[in-house]
Amino acid sequence: MRFSALLKKELRESLPWMLLAAIILLAIGGFLLRVQAYYGLSSRSYSSLLAGNEVDSYQLIRYSPLKFTGPWLLVTSIGLGLALGVRHFWITLFTKTWAFLIHRSVSRQTILGAKLAAATLALVVSLGAVWIGLYSYAGRLELFTVPPPAGFFIEGWLFIVLGLVVYLGTALTALSTARWYTTKIFGLAFATVVVCMIFLQWRISWAFAVVIIGIVILLSQIIETFLNREF
Repeated sequence: MRFSALLKKELRESLPWMLLAAIILLAIGGFLLRVQAYYGLSSRSYSSLLAGNEVDSYQLIRYSPLKFTGPWLLVTSIGLGLALGVRHFWITLFTKTWAFLIHRSVSRQTILGAKLAAATLALVVSLGAVWIGLYSYAGRLELFTVPPPAGFFIEGWLFIVLGLVVYLGTALTALSTARWYTTKIFGLAFATVVVCMIFLQWRISWAFAVVIIGIVILLSQIIETFLNREF
């Protein structure tokens, strides 16, 4: 079984979760943007400010229309990463089909690479495409007086990458042969720490550095465990 065939298999099994995540983000994000375009945050809200009248300072505050969409992107990304991790590693563990998959005429590196590639593509395609669409819509000046800054777009991709961190943490926990009361929970616990540390960073560059370090640590542990574990 070649890498391409394995990748198609993993993507086919991931498709329902990809579609669900994309629909949730598109529905909630689109709804929030439409509401903000209609009430208060759109250019029409300035029509209530009459010349010569006293204006309260709060009426002049205008937030980016994506301010309320970003948290939903983060939640959806984490949920998709968790769902894909369960689908790719935990289901195979519960059904006891690892031995059947491992002993086929394909290397372990190819099997693991197909799963990781499928998860990455799933996050990028399902959430990345929706995020690009939402960001483009929020930049329409005829609807919003304050277009989203470029930093918002980069932060959105940071949230999507966090979904990959959660996926890797879920995978490592599934592959670990340790007991639950010892170090088996390390993968998910470490992924949770990485997600929390993101919100302690003042610069987006430092946040990406934390994510990259977290991915490298989790990925190295996954490769080592997967290539040497007895299934």
